[in-house]
Amino acid sequence: MKKSQVIWVGSLAIAGSVALIIYYMIGQDGSRETLKVKESKTPNNEIIEIEEANAVPSDKEFPINMNESDMQNAIHGMSHQKVEAEDKWGFIPLTSERIKRLIAVLQHNQENYEHYRTYKEILDRWNDNDFSKVDHDHNRIWELQNGNVGKATGILSAEEEKEFIEEHYNIERK
Repeated sequence: MKKSQVIWVGSLAIAGSVALIIYYMIGQDGSRETLKVKESKTPNNEIIEIEEANAVPSDKEFPINMNESDMQNAIHGMSHQKVEAEDKWGFIPLTSERIKRLIAVLQHNQENYEHYRTYKEILDRWNDNDFSKVDHDHNRIWELQNGNVGKATGILSAEEEKEFIEEHYNIERK
């Protein structure tokens, strides 16, 4: 293949990937999905809860036999909602329903996942609304995925978290 053809094919692949990301971020009709955000406070922190009107059921999104790489991607994508990082690739709204589903998937696959204990520790803490180590959680998964860009450098404030969510979705306040 000629050099110009390789460049052309590579450019098409990049453009297609960008278009696909935009398609999923803003929706098929060009509008962004609207989420409901509920804010509550505990003695230790402020909690942002998300409700998605058009969410894929969690058992379809995370099948019981999902592989370990998909488990890592799910935890990693959800952590982006709460962490400071120079670059973030992917975002899955962090919801209690998703956390509970991933715990069920984890239990089902405990003998198949090499890093079962890592996922369990993270998901159990998140299930208790404890995000005090979410930056470390992100980096543990990021390291398992051989990350080299986008290491978490801290935890977002509640206001920064809402701003991050608003970059990807419209927010309907409860």
